[in-house]
Order: sequence, then structure tokens, then C-alpha cells
Amino acid sequence: MTDTPPPPPGPADQPPPHHSPYGQAPGTPPPPGDGPPPGYGPPPGYGPPPGGGYDPRWGYGPPGVPNGPYGPQGPVNPNDLTWAMFAYLGAILAGFIPALVIYFVKRHESSFIRFHAAQMVNYQLTMLIQLLASLAVALVPFAVTEHPAWFVLIAPAYLNAVIGQWVFIVLGALRSGKGQFYRFPTFFCFRMVR
Repeated sequence: MTDTPPPPPGPADQPPPHHSPYGQAPGTPPPPGDGPPPGYGPPPGYGPPPGGGYDPRWGYGPPGVPNGPYGPQGPVNPNDLTWAMFAYLGAILAGFIPALVIYFVKRHESSFIRFHAAQMVNYQLTMLIQLLASLAVALVPFAVTEHPAWFVLIAPAYLNAVIGQWVFIVLGALRSGKGQFYRFPTFFCFRMVR
């Protein structure tokens, strides 16, 4: 083994710049045959997409949409804030029924109300699925051994249904009251209703 350090990285060890996906100098066209076939360009009146090109081999690609799931939003109507908050707070009184009714009645009036009502319906359905799956997993060993200790397998789903529900209801109600889009973590809320 030698004590000499490795040579410093040269230009050949660096990724190509993002604006030059084919390795040519900036401003020169790509080599022949590397572009789309003739007649397959953008429709008339449309230019290249905003943000410039990128090389998918280096990095993670173009950035996503920074303004939430429905693009940039203006100020939210106070009436919409009330309905969105009630989609969460109604779960305390009657489970998923208030959020489901709000979703079907108000979904075409406001994307803000639709998002929050669907969020609460999805959370309630996810809790139901997790509880039923845990119960099904615990029933098989219980039926074989007739020992109730197997129902400990239900504990995580039960804690989510009891404690997690309050946490997510409060978080969702607070964020919707501020006019923000707040999405629950996917493990706790599968997106089934959109």
C-alpha cells in the first residue's frame, strides 16, 4: 500500500451540467438522431416547459410543485374554513359520517373543503382497515391456542384509533382553520377518496 493520496477529481469525474443532457457545449444542438422525430414537437403556440432541462442521470430531476396539492391558492373563504374544520370536529360526534356528508355536498364548491373532508374520510377508513386487519391476524392464533394473549397484536391499531385520532383531528382542525392544506402521514391515512 502506498502513502500517496489519490489524484484530485478531474473534469471527467464530474457529472455533466444539467442544461446539457448530451454532453455538448451549451447552445449547440444535440447530435443528429438524439431528438424527437420530425412532427413530434410541442403543439403550435407552446414553447419549452418552464425551468429548463435536466439530466435525469444526475440528481433527482426537476423540482415538484411548491404550492400544495392544488397549485397556488388565494385567500380561503371563511365559510370554507368553517366547513373544513367541521369535517374534522364532526368525527368526535359521529365518526366518519359528517366528513362523508360534507365531502358529497361541498366537493364541487371548494377544493379546500373537498381536500379536508376527503382527508378525514380517508383517515377513518384507514383506521377501520387497520383494526379489522389486526383483529383478523389475532383471531387465527386465538382460535388455535384459545389464549387471549394474542389480542395484544391489536394494541397498535387500537392505540392509533384511540390516541392518534385525537392528535390528527386537532392537527387537521387547526391547520384547516388557518387555511392550510395538511396531509396526514400515509401510514395513518391511505388516500382512497380524493
